[in-house]
Amino acid sequence: MKQKVRKKSWKSVKWLISLVFISLFVLLLTNCKRTTTPKNDIQIALYSDQGADEDCIKATMNMFKWMGYTVVLVKADLINNEGLENFNILCVPGGSMYQYAQDISLEGKEKILDFIRNGGAYIGICGGAYFTGENVFWQGNQLPMVPLGIFQGTTIGPIDDIAPYPECTMCKVNIVDSTHYITKTEQDTTWICYCYGPFFDPDSSANIDILGRYDIGKQPMMAAFDYGSGKVFIIGTHPEFEEDSERDGLPPIEELDDRGSDWDLMKKATLWCLKK
Repeated sequence: MKQKVRKKSWKSVKWLISLVFISLFVLLLTNCKRTTTPKNDIQIALYSDQGADEDCIKATMNMFKWMGYTVVLVKADLINNEGLENFNILCVPGGSMYQYAQDISLEGKEKILDFIRNGGAYIGICGGAYFTGENVFWQGNQLPMVPLGIFQGTTIGPIDDIAPYPECTMCKVNIVDSTHYITKTEQDTTWICYCYGPFFDPDSSANIDILGRYDIGKQPMMAAFDYGSGKVFIIGTHPEFEEDSERDGLPPIEELDDRGSDWDLMKKATLWCLKK
């Protein structure tokens, strides 16, 4: 009788040990999932309201999707009324910085600033880079607009020596910071499409990393900096365009010699913005 009780008790103990082992295994897997952020959990808000160029929107969206991220097209109303709490990055593409400033209200601009200050990120390409300046100059005149002002300095363009407005061309860019995460594996020079984008004139007190300069004129064209707890990356050219490929969703442009993709550069910029 006692022997039977022992056998039954041992079976119960083995069952309990198995249950504990399974529970620990499940807990371990759960913890692993919690400490890993899959790419598809990253939400990128791509501004697509009035003034944003359709080709820029399409190419930028395809570029971020190539990286493996979720892209959501957002309008000014969403920014003005709801903010950007559900996103990791706001990307403002090429287009009319003046129109951006009209449609995004003062409250909307403040929501963008809060979003970045609290750990979000901003990527500005061409018009989206113009938009970041404290002052914005176009064809020698300061525009009567209220920009974001996250870039401590002035954004200025276009650069007629590269291509007079409204012409586009491939332009040579010199990488001037080989220590920064974004550019440390880049070649000394690269070629990127220029379409009347800005150069950056930072204030003397600004804490900004200038990563690249236009070969013509030697003016800053690519910069990265912190804003509160967040990150900002701005570029005056159009790295989203793949002039010799259709993977950006646009037909190739035979008269423009791409000389290699700029998407890897933008991938590193995005990872830096995400603090990866």
